[in-house]
Amino acid sequence: MKWEDVRHAFPESWVLIEAVQAHTNEKSERVLEEIAPLEKFADSPEAMRSYQDIHREDPYRELYVLHTSRREPAIIEKKWVGVRR
Repeated sequence: MKWEDVRHAFPESWVLIEAVQAHTNEKSERVLEEIAPLEKFADSPEAMRSYQDIHREDPYRELYVLHTSRREPAIIEKKWVGVRR
Protein backbone atom coordinates (compact mmCIF):
# COMPACT_ATOMS: atom_id res chain seq x y z
CA MET A 1 0.00 0.00 0.00
CA LYS A 2 0.91 3.62 -0.32
CA TRP A 3 0.51 6.13 2.53
CA GLU A 4 -2.45 7.75 0.77
CA ASP A 5 -4.23 4.37 0.67
CA VAL A 6 -3.67 3.89 4.42
CA ARG A 7 -5.04 7.38 5.10
CA HIS A 8 -8.23 6.57 3.19
CA ALA A 9 -8.63 3.12 4.73
CA PHE A 10 -8.13 4.35 8.33
CA PRO A 11 -9.25 8.01 8.53
CA GLU A 12 -8.34 9.95 11.69
CA SER A 13 -6.66 6.95 13.33
CA TRP A 14 -3.33 6.00 14.81
CA VAL A 15 -1.82 3.20 12.75
CA LEU A 16 1.10 0.87 13.23
CA ILE A 17 2.73 0.33 9.85
CA GLU A 18 5.68 -1.65 8.56
CA ALA A 19 7.89 -0.40 5.74
CA VAL A 20 7.98 -3.08 3.07
CA GLN A 21 10.06 -1.06 0.63
CA ALA A 22 11.80 2.16 1.70
CA HIS A 23 14.93 4.24 1.19
CA THR A 24 16.57 7.37 2.59
CA ASN A 25 16.90 10.39 0.31
CA GLU A 26 19.61 13.05 0.28
CA LYS A 27 17.73 15.11 2.90
CA SER A 28 17.83 12.18 5.38
CA GLU A 29 14.09 11.66 4.93
CA ARG A 30 12.82 8.10 4.99
CA VAL A 31 10.78 7.55 1.82
CA LEU A 32 8.20 4.81 2.32
CA GLU A 33 7.47 3.40 -1.13
CA GLU A 34 5.43 0.41 0.01
CA ILE A 35 3.94 -0.06 3.49
CA ALA A 36 1.79 -2.61 5.27
CA PRO A 37 -0.68 -1.45 7.91
CA LEU A 38 -0.52 -3.83 10.86
CA GLU A 39 -3.14 -2.40 13.21
CA LYS A 40 -5.21 0.74 13.89
CA PHE A 41 -5.71 2.37 17.28
CA ALA A 42 -7.85 5.01 18.95
CA ASP A 43 -4.90 6.54 20.83
CA SER A 44 -1.13 6.78 20.56
CA PRO A 45 -0.16 5.11 23.90
CA GLU A 46 -1.99 1.95 22.85
CA ALA A 47 -0.26 2.06 19.44
CA MET A 48 3.16 2.51 21.05
CA ARG A 49 2.60 -0.49 23.35
CA SER A 50 1.89 -2.64 20.31
CA TYR A 51 4.97 -1.20 18.56
CA GLN A 52 7.14 -2.06 21.57
CA ASP A 53 5.81 -5.63 21.75
CA ILE A 54 6.57 -6.30 18.09
CA HIS A 55 9.92 -4.48 18.23
CA ARG A 56 10.97 -6.56 21.25
CA GLU A 57 10.29 -9.77 19.30
CA ASP A 58 12.00 -8.61 16.09
CA PRO A 59 14.05 -5.39 16.37
CA TYR A 60 15.02 -5.48 12.68
CA ARG A 61 11.52 -4.78 11.39
CA GLU A 62 11.03 -1.20 10.22
CA LEU A 63 7.93 -0.09 12.14
CA TYR A 64 6.30 3.31 12.57
CA VAL A 65 3.33 4.68 14.52
CA LEU A 66 1.68 7.54 12.65
CA HIS A 67 -1.60 9.40 12.65
CA THR A 68 -3.48 9.39 9.36
CA SER A 69 -4.18 13.12 9.58
CA ARG A 70 -0.64 13.61 8.22
CA ARG A 71 -0.52 14.28 4.48
CA GLU A 72 2.94 12.71 4.29
CA PRO A 73 4.75 10.47 6.79
CA ALA A 74 7.67 12.98 7.04
CA ILE A 75 10.10 10.64 8.80
CA ILE A 76 13.59 12.06 9.38
CA GLU A 77 16.36 9.52 9.82
CA LYS A 78 18.81 10.38 12.58
CA LYS A 79 22.23 8.81 12.80
CA TRP A 80 23.28 7.72 16.28
CA VAL A 81 26.87 8.47 17.21
CA GLY A 82 28.54 7.06 20.25
CA VAL A 83 28.90 3.87 22.20
CA ARG A 84 26.03 1.70 23.40
CA ARG A 85 26.34 -0.21 26.62
